[in-house]
Amino acid sequence: MKSSVIKRIGALAVIVAGLLAAVLAPAGGNTASWRWFGLFLLVLGVYFLLGQTTTAEQRQQAASERNETPPLQWYQSPILWVPVAAVIIAVLSLIL
Repeated sequence: MKSSVIKRIGALAVIVAGLLAAVLAPAGGNTASWRWFGLFLLVLGVYFLLGQTTTAEQRQQAASERNETPPLQWYQSPILWVPVAAVIIAVLSLIL
């Protein structure tokens, strides 16, 4: 199971590297090659991420873990805490 997690993290890292290379190409006359390289990395990462298969045992284990975890309480919800954090950051930025 750990190797599949490592493979997924690696594929996501390749996708992020591709996005960074495509979007943050260095300034200058040769930005097209950086953008093509970023696009290549992005497509390669998506290919590896979608190409990973899971076994029936892994799917069954994931389903049992989902059934064992209790639902979130209202005070654990990100719908509540994201706006609260945004308001705190806005107030702090106005004060400082």
